[in-house]
Amino acid sequence: MHKPDPLDEIRLGFFAECEDLLERLLDALADPCLMDPTHDAIHQAFRAVHTIKGGAASLGFDVLMAEAHGFENRLDQIRTGLAMPDARELSALLAAADKLSAEVTAAAENQPARKDSAPVTPALLTNSAPGVWTVRFKPSAALYATGNEPLHILNALTACDGATVHCDLTALPGLEVIDPEAGYLVWTVRLPADLPEATLREAFDFVDDLCDLSIARRGPGATPARNTAAVAPGATTMRVELPRVDRLMNLVGELVISQSILASTLADAGHDRRSPPVLAFEAQALLVRELQDAVMAIRTQPIKPLFLRMARVLREAAAKLGKSARLVCEGDTTEVDRAIIEQLAEPLTHMIRNAVDHGLEPPARRRANGKSETGDIQLVAANRAGRFIIELADDGAGIDRPRVREIATARGLVAPDQILSDMETDALLFQPGFSTARELTAHSGRGVGMDVVRSTLGRIGGRISIASTPGAGTRFTLSLPLTLAILDGLLVSVAGQILVIPLASALETGLVGDAGLRHDLSGRTLARMQDRHVPFVDAGQILRLGAPARVDRPDGIAVLIADEEDRRIALVVDDILEQTQVVIKDLISHCGPVPGIAAATILGDGRVALILDPGALVGIACGPGRMADPTPARPRKTG
Repeated sequence: MHKPDPLDEIRLGFFAECEDLLERLLDALADPCLMDPTHDAIHQAFRAVHTIKGGAASLGFDVLMAEAHGFENRLDQIRTGLAMPDARELSALLAAADKLSAEVTAAAENQPARKDSAPVTPALLTNSAPGVWTVRFKPSAALYATGNEPLHILNALTACDGATVHCDLTALPGLEVIDPEAGYLVWTVRLPADLPEATLREAFDFVDDLCDLSIARRGPGATPARNTAAVAPGATTMRVELPRVDRLMNLVGELVISQSILASTLADAGHDRRSPPVLAFEAQALLVRELQDAVMAIRTQPIKPLFLRMARVLREAAAKLGKSARLVCEGDTTEVDRAIIEQLAEPLTHMIRNAVDHGLEPPARRRANGKSETGDIQLVAANRAGRFIIELADDGAGIDRPRVREIATARGLVAPDQILSDMETDALLFQPGFSTARELTAHSGRGVGMDVVRSTLGRIGGRISIASTPGAGTRFTLSLPLTLAILDGLLVSVAGQILVIPLASALETGLVGDAGLRHDLSGRTLARMQDRHVPFVDAGQILRLGAPARVDRPDGIAVLIADEEDRRIALVVDDILEQTQVVIKDLISHCGPVPGIAAATILGDGRVALILDPGALVGIACGPGRMADPTPARPRKTG
């Protein structure tokens, strides 16, 4: 029977840590202040590589350690001011980061090292000082607890000729009282004095805060001993596989459904709000909400790692196309469901490449237009109206709408005499196979980019809009749900159906009388809500539920809803039932996209209710080229 290696779990922890360290490394390399040796960016990069090197050395991953050591030396040249990186050097650093990441993967998969990997050689330099180095090394309990192995350190020290090692066992207690997790042993290593002190200390770089260490040179030219005291380890963390978190999230969702069933049961039984069962239920509801928030905090993560990947995509695309571009990120600390982030990588990759290729002009043309040769591409993340928003904007030439119409006409997508609004023209970019590229390249001409973007977003309840100004650039806005799990909703009744309006999008509810209604020049009914006239839309009609039109009835119940761009409509419903939490169930993968519907949920009585998509409803109600709000927008009140 195969006996498990006790270091397997430690190795898994090391490779999990490497993911975070490589992310920090890329974050630092993307920092525009990397060129400044006094800025923390270069030190952050150095620390990340240094930590990987130390862990690799302690676990015997020699090739990975050598790769990290070479990278570390390169960073140290910049950190100490001996080298100032230019654009070419930055590209070399990014290539080194890719190589280091590949070595981490190879070590994790137990693959043989690549042939171009550097051999492991001690970083020994000649020092003519006479005498003998004496190294005293006493590991603390924390050193063993973190999976470090003193044997690897000793092997590194004794790799050169003339080294001797002595182990002091005087502090070792008897077996009856020994603590297997404590550190009792002390090693004394003597080495030739022609070794530089930096080489000796390098062996302890990754454990210098987990041991008592003194290094001194005895004899002529001796230096005083330097002691490094052990310090307490940092904050404790625990890594959990994502499927376990998803399972916990699903259980919380089922708990929410059970809570709804219990609420219905208590209401049907006629319990008073102050009765003991209802009070106990309300106390349980608070605990369930806290549990949900705690699980969501585990499931969500900042968008920053994805933005860092996009910085790499932009640099590679710009280099291949001979253009100069930089990525400006805002809101990269915005947190969103990890499942959403995973779905965004492919769409954003296509959009970044399109922005560099189609959006930004060549440097010569930008100079002629009075622009900087370096184009700006901006990525912004934010939460608005209960949705997660990503905006990608460039300062390029904007969409060439005449060419888009020309291509659409040639392909039979529109009639030659058909008049299109700018919005309708821009929407043609999402047609399968549509491309404005004049020739086929590695980046352009295949017409799969924006179609992939729209279809991917559609699978997760997202949408995309375009705003473009000729000569000034193009802005794409991606709107997605904050989570794919649970949301707060307002239950309404429409034509015998129960619908859910996301609570973050519901600004106001009320009855609309005769004085609140009017008609615009096109005959559209408007309602005055929150001092603004907004389209008065019948939910039953817009969702095709077969109900008679009610928009002209003065006793209509209206819910003022807004999308992420603060476009508003007053949605007419039959009744407002209650505010509750609902568990989001995927609908699109089973039924395909349904206009105005984002997802479904199961109510406490077992019935299925549809969850509305406010942004889609606003778009349907207004139609191409029509305004959602004919009055000037005013700042929304918060609090």
